[in-house]
Amino acid sequence: MTGTPERASGRLRSARLARRPSRFGATLMAFGIIFALAYVFLLRTPPSVPTPDIASIQGTYVLVRNRETPAPGATPRPAATLCGSFAALASGDAGGTMRPGPSTQADVSPKLRSSYDASQRTELTTQILAVGTHTRRTLNAWPPVWRVATLSPLDYQGLAAVVRSAVEDRDRTVGIKPLKDGDRAVWRAAMELDGSTIELVVDQGSGLVVWYSDSSGARNDTFSAAPAWGAATSHDQVGGPAVAPGSAGSHDTVETLRDPTYTYAPSLDAAGRRAGYAPLQSDLVPDGYALKAVATADAALAPREWLSHEPAPPPPETGPGEQRVSLLYTRGLTWFTVQQLGPRAARTSAGLIRDMLASGRSPKLSLQTTSLQYGAFAGATAYTWYERSGPTLFVSDARSVVYVTGALTRQELITLAEGLKPLGGGPLSSASPN
Repeated sequence: MTGTPERASGRLRSARLARRPSRFGATLMAFGIIFALAYVFLLRTPPSVPTPDIASIQGTYVLVRNRETPAPGATPRPAATLCGSFAALASGDAGGTMRPGPSTQADVSPKLRSSYDASQRTELTTQILAVGTHTRRTLNAWPPVWRVATLSPLDYQGLAAVVRSAVEDRDRTVGIKPLKDGDRAVWRAAMELDGSTIELVVDQGSGLVVWYSDSSGARNDTFSAAPAWGAATSHDQVGGPAVAPGSAGSHDTVETLRDPTYTYAPSLDAAGRRAGYAPLQSDLVPDGYALKAVATADAALAPREWLSHEPAPPPPETGPGEQRVSLLYTRGLTWFTVQQLGPRAARTSAGLIRDMLASGRSPKLSLQTTSLQYGAFAGATAYTWYERSGPTLFVSDARSVVYVTGALTRQELITLAEGLKPLGGGPLSSASPN
């Protein structure tokens, strides 16, 4: 006798309950796998770094330059101190002053004043001398933005971009620690670059370098800036006359220099016709950046100078005649450049890359390779690394060579490169009016 129906039903329920723990465990395991995948692909994705996009700056700075260690028995030379002011606008205009001595000597007249008019591509710098003044006017230098003989945080924007890129990629070749400077978030960073130990403090919100130290052997330069956060900069602060000339009879001189290196073009298409090959354009330029200027120049040492730690004379087969096409993109106070070469230089680029990699330890900081998936260079290997000018990309094939450096992060460089296509007209082919 097997028992009553009630007993049989109870045994069936017990059997079902006995099987539930295994089903429940399988469900937990499935949820665990889903959570693990979400953690790897979503939760562990590095947070995006702040995107600097400011329209103007102004403030003061101090540069302390320690001299090299003197020979035994010689009198040590004191550190040289320079201080001054800076101002810049997103239009590309800039101005600044510089004088010796501590910044507390506000009543001392500036010994050097420099201003830049981006619409005229003209830098005006006046030096006050004991016998009078000397003014130098420089025309058509490249790039046509914020060119002044005095200092400002914009001089270090490439290094600031290196820090931003290293934060985004969690790149350990650059030591970075987030800190607070008063009520502002900053990054304190250190790196070995070009034989120097570089330390700097980057304001996270603006992307400006507020402190910088460059040590090489016994020499050390320290720059510190005090931006006037929130203060609007006017054209009166960046333009106008450099410095009023001296009294009648003093030796006041004016010298005009025209930079012959670059020839500006009204469009990318016009630059390509001048260079003799079809240039590329990217339809994946990061948001907010606009094409500011286009120019051509003699290739000179390029592309060798881009790949070598120390530039060397070009081989005979890449002699004069090759023209490079240069593009300048700006967003607020940040910028990057795209330089291109044609088939003649492209034929030698593969050998130059092999030379760069032959030693097994490239002098380029954080050299990485990426296979591009889209665009004119689909399937080609792009090389990225860090320079003082900023995160840098180099890619070439049998027809073209492209070199990009400036304020973009490494990921933005890759995206830009995958958007490169043969010039086909449209808004990207024309430079903004200067």
